Amino acid sequence: MFKIEDKNIYCNRGDAISIIVANNSDYFKTGDYLKFYICSNGDYTDVLFSKRVDIEENTVEVKINLTSEETRLGDSLKKESRVYWYEIELNGDTTLVGYDKDGPKLFTLWPEAQEGGNN
Repeated sequence: MFKIEDKNIYCNRGDAISIIVANNSDYFKTGDYLKFYICSNGDYTDVLFSKRVDIEENTVEVKINLTSEETRLGDSLKKESRVYWYEIELNGDTTLVGYDKDGPKLFTLWPEAQEGGNN
């Protein structure tokens, strides 16, 4: 299950997801780019994953697609969730989503079923 609530992202480890970033005040322009970072909980200097999305035409929204491999951060989870911090940046100089007056934006992974067992 994937959901975004109050800018916090929740998904199962190993799920492919699409995050839609909207720019309500202006267009994203051809040549712009977004960078999506996932960091250790409590430490924006410890980047565990980053992805760049180049914008190829003027638009008001951009999708950041994460593959199932990209959401498999760290070791598999047995029953607890794992919480990271994340940030979305425009052109390397403007934070669109990240730490603000409400605190960090969370990227929470829930466990996924493991292959194997009795078939």
